[in-house]
Amino acid sequence: MARPVFPELRTARLVLRELHAKDVPRLSALLQDEEVTRYIGWGPIKHRRKFIRGMRKNFLAGRELHWGICEKEGGALMGVISLHPIDRANQRAMAGFWLGRDYWHRGYAAEAFRAVLTYCFDELNLNRVWASHLAGNEASGRVQQKCGLRYEGTQRQHHGLSGRCLDLLLYGILKEDFANPSQI
Repeated sequence: MARPVFPELRTARLVLRELHAKDVPRLSALLQDEEVTRYIGWGPIKHRRKFIRGMRKNFLAGRELHWGICEKEGGALMGVISLHPIDRANQRAMAGFWLGRDYWHRGYAAEAFRAVLTYCFDELNLNRVWASHLAGNEASGRVQQKCGLRYEGTQRQHHGLSGRCLDLLLYGILKEDFANPSQI
């Protein structure tokens, strides 16, 4: 039986591709910026290498997908967008993303997120995708809303970060909503 091929997604300006160990130096360079890491937890370099090695195993098991977000022209790695976990039994997945600061405010996150949503609903046949962001990271919430996700609630003081407990804001979209954006 053939092993599954990692799905490469293409948009007008981006290629979403599988991450490899060779990407660790670029990821590390992007994650040196405290503004980028303020709301994400990618940990030290040794954990990043271990994480990337585990990605292939989790992909093959159908549990997770992590794409490198790359410029179509030139191929520069800009950030990461993920589905984790993928829960096929309940036809849902959680999405998350981050970009290096040089790529903020250019529509790249929304472009990548829309491509992943299309993949979720058309290829994985999921019914629901949800995402979240920590209080203070409203830019992430705006990206989620641009892609049609609806605000669903707040988990108060849900996540500890830098000695503080921050609220987690939740968003979700159903396949039927994505298929009919005028209904959102």
